[in-house]
Amino acid sequence: MQNLAADAPPSPALARRDWLRLGLTLALASASQALRAQTPARVLVYGDDAYAPVIYLQDGRPQGFLVDVLRRVEARNTNGITFDLELMPWSRAYLLASRGKGGLIGVSRNQERDALFDFSRPIYSDDIRVVVLKGKAFPFRDLPDLRGKRIGGVTGASYGERVDAAIRDGNLVIDRDIGAASRLRKLAAGHLDAALIGNGERGLEWLLAHDPRLAEYRDRFEILPTPLTHDPLHLAFLKSMQQRSFLDAFDAATKALALQV
Repeated sequence: MQNLAADAPPSPALARRDWLRLGLTLALASASQALRAQTPARVLVYGDDAYAPVIYLQDGRPQGFLVDVLRRVEARNTNGITFDLELMPWSRAYLLASRGKGGLIGVSRNQERDALFDFSRPIYSDDIRVVVLKGKAFPFRDLPDLRGKRIGGVTGASYGERVDAAIRDGNLVIDRDIGAASRLRKLAAGHLDAALIGNGERGLEWLLAHDPRLAEYRDRFEILPTPLTHDPLHLAFLKSMQQRSFLDAFDAATKALALQV
């Protein structure tokens, strides 16, 4: 016998229940999506492990002024964003960031990098100073005064557009290394005429206080009076990562925190 009820149109009450069920399903899906949107986002950022006291590793933990900036932005942020900070030799950190693996903190701008990265506003102004051995100082007012000198600097670093141009043109030769402490030891051993040190006097004092192998040379170093350059540092992401809006929010946070350079 044929089941006539099976062919009958649904009652209005049943149709309303179906619409209510569909509406509830969509509402739950929307709530779930909103909840996921509120889940704290983790932003991977690379940085230098040996640029004290600006940024460095101590006992396996990131330290320094730039680390403090990121933590203060985290604390102010209301949407739960946190920074996963991985510190390593600068050349490797820069390579990973240039491949779009994460952001890069403590990076200076130049023409080449502007074509690759989106940058935050400056979050720290770094004085790059020229360190020599006492008794071997030379007049230094501008780049030409360094021509023909053996100058130590870090691998992969930019020292600003003018200095980078002088290096490209062969007017300034940099003996590259992976850290300021080893650079000062080379200077002390007579293998360099001068060493470039970030963060001015504070940078030199920190290195002398935290590297036992430099203790005996503490009174043998001298900083030349004129800075090589003033180097603003930024947070940056490869353009293909499309993090411009995030950097705009980061800029707003650093402005609100009154982080001026």
